[in-house]
Amino acid sequence: MNRYTFHIASAIFFIVMPIVVLWYGYWDAAQPKVGPVGNGIKPPTFQQTLPFYGIMLMGIVSFLNAILRYREYKKSQQKSNNEEID
Repeated sequence: MNRYTFHIASAIFFIVMPIVVLWYGYWDAAQPKVGPVGNGIKPPTFQQTLPFYGIMLMGIVSFLNAILRYREYKKSQQKSNNEEID
């Protein structure tokens, strides 16, 4: 696996992981609680979810950067191959 593939894979991980964690947090908040915990749904606050949104935004920017770098790499590979043939 070259570094461009790793960069793309890690960016996809940083996009998917916060979505899964947020989904689990909202799912867990919707589960009925019994005993001294109390009743009602208390979803995570904006301050609690802000780091996950930041990670997701970082993953999206990193993914776009990885795609651009991969395209440049492929163009340079094709250019060097064409020069060798000529």
